[in-house]
Amino acid sequence: MQLYPENPIELTAAETQPAPVNPACILGSVPYLNARPLTRTIREPVTLLEPNQLAIELAAGRIQAALAPLVEVLENADSYHIVDGYAIGSLLSVYSVVLAHVIPVVRLKTVALDPASKTSNHLLRVLLQKYYRLDPVYVSPGETAEGRLLIGDPAIAYRQSNPNERYLDLAQSWHAHTGMPFVFAVWAVRRDAPDPAALAHKLRLAARSGLAARHEIARTPFEHRYLTDHLYYRLEDPQKKAISAFAADLVEIGRLASCPKLSYI
Repeated sequence: MQLYPENPIELTAAETQPAPVNPACILGSVPYLNARPLTRTIREPVTLLEPNQLAIELAAGRIQAALAPLVEVLENADSYHIVDGYAIGSLLSVYSVVLAHVIPVVRLKTVALDPASKTSNHLLRVLLQKYYRLDPVYVSPGETAEGRLLIGDPAIAYRQSNPNERYLDLAQSWHAHTGMPFVFAVWAVRRDAPDPAALAHKLRLAARSGLAARHEIARTPFEHRYLTDHLYYRLEDPQKKAISAFAADLVEIGRLASCPKLSYI
């Protein structure tokens, strides 16, 4: 049973076919299970990189559209359009972005960040600084710490291997403090890409058909629950308001210069 059911996605015959993308446009995504529904039916090869490396390649123009970390778009909004309609987010518990901690969160003095994800790192800083009123020392993954940020498939594997540890689900904590969903990644199209509007349309078609095939993508009952219960792929008004609220929080804690004006296509 889905905890957060989405409206049924009804597809036309044309929309069930893989979406062709301009071969001159190089696409990128992350190598995680959460992205597969959005990329499954894209015909062309998709470059797979960890979120921060993906952001570097996108910013350099070596990739022209990517399922990019939200913070990359917030920091460089003038360079990108956001594909409207679909993203990677969560309404409540995301499961795969967590702070593993050995003592209660309110007593944390050292936290290891994950260099793979600037968005998750920034969300954790917002939660701890603004909402928990904490100012821990942030260290690299190889250093000893009382709390450790884990993301993506490695976070899932760690949680399944260590079920008795304490975990703070970052999306769930964000929702508890704000009442909002959270968006981790969006389809970002460079403004100088060939025909951004047409590309955005094709990525939406790919998302619709891919989301309709989540039962085929999932290899286990857990993966099916993860793709349907924990993740929410619509990008609608509540998600856009949450993006704006997150940007405002980043400005408040000094991690973003100003709230950007975002372009949705």
